[in-house]
Amino acid sequence: MLRYLAFRPVPAARAGARVGAARRHSTESRASTFGNQGQLPRLPIPTLEATAARYLKSLRPLLSGAEYAQSERAVASFIGSDGLGPVLQQRLHKADKQAAASWLEDIWLNKAYLEWREPNFINANWAALLADSADAPVAAAPRGQTSGAQLARAARMTALLLDASDAINAQALAADTQRGAALCMNQFKWQFGTTRIARAQRDELVHQWPATARHILVMYRDCAVKVPVYGAGGRRASLAQLAAQLDLAVRRVDERLAQEPAPAPVARLTAGNRDNWAQARELLAQDAANREALATADTALFGVCLDVDLDPRDAHDAERSLAEFTHGDGGANRWFDKAVQLVVLNSGRLG
Repeated sequence: MLRYLAFRPVPAARAGARVGAARRHSTESRASTFGNQGQLPRLPIPTLEATAARYLKSLRPLLSGAEYAQSERAVASFIGSDGLGPVLQQRLHKADKQAAASWLEDIWLNKAYLEWREPNFINANWAALLADSADAPVAAAPRGQTSGAQLARAARMTALLLDASDAINAQALAADTQRGAALCMNQFKWQFGTTRIARAQRDELVHQWPATARHILVMYRDCAVKVPVYGAGGRRASLAQLAAQLDLAVRRVDERLAQEPAPAPVARLTAGNRDNWAQARELLAQDAANREALATADTALFGVCLDVDLDPRDAHDAERSLAEFTHGDGGANRWFDKAVQLVVLNSGRLG
């Protein structure tokens, strides 16, 4: 059953979307995707002297002779026996002993991403223009309308992503190696059912592995819709059923918007400053209906964005299409907190 995520002002009257019971997966496989994780070497910690030398080398092209000499003196003081450098180096070794796999992983994740307060889109989320379909050539479509090519391609790519999610759940992907050495596969656990939750000062990254959600999140005309892709018994929807579900989601939104004013575009808040979104999300979550709707978005396997507000004259413009995939119309029709979003234009282009 499709559920239209209607976020309501606080206080709200009735519930929006419900999260269904999770299906179950076997994670046993002879071709274990994560079977080599125990063989991975730990990330080494450079010596303090090596770090200082690399830092100075990075400064040389940027500074004058006098400035560089001043930096050399500052670095020598920092790494000296009475400097702060040796103390910080000891702390780094202590952090390495406490880390499960790498001393850098949590530092990089928090400092480079989760503590960054600027908007996700453009600043953190990347976008790509995928190859056009040979079976459905790019074609202009009337502005504001979906097209058969759009829904067909969205259904096909949804099926392929579900294939990937199932393979990761079953550990059926072959573990990557390079020159005979094992490579880390842990990132595959963070592809599906993963969401960045806006929090004050530092966001929270939550995920499911195995990814047991039974639904995806479809964005259409700035509206969020929960679309089931697995049945209660874990049976996956066929390609034809996926296409029918997407078509039904579109028709339900069109019918609803024809009967009543458009709901507040809550999804656009995911494109804003993270502290602002965190504050707004906390207010929304005071209402039980909103909490359920947020949980539906958070737990979805991935997002599928059906864009229709496009100038037909831009249908064959690859640069304009990439701009649409990157940020859309100022962040419209996206849920930027999802780890994976398919964006399908009504021209048939995909990113």
